[in-house]
Amino acid sequence: MNDPDYHRLVDMLGQFIESARFTPSELREACVLASINYEMRHVRDMQIDPRSEEAFRILDEFTTRRPRR
Repeated sequence: MNDPDYHRLVDMLGQFIESARFTPSELREACVLASINYEMRHVRDMQIDPRSEEAFRILDEFTTRRPRR
């Protein structure tokens, strides 16, 4: 309510809908795609805690092991 940039963005998106340039679904998809593109361009370096890594290894072994007869 107090952010003028956000207000302009909402108004612009509403104008796209009003002028039938995009449907609401297309705008939602475009916003999600823009977010995905941003995340793909800004990959973060992550370090997995060694205890978590060991837990994942144990779970992987448990789920890929052949069942007993």
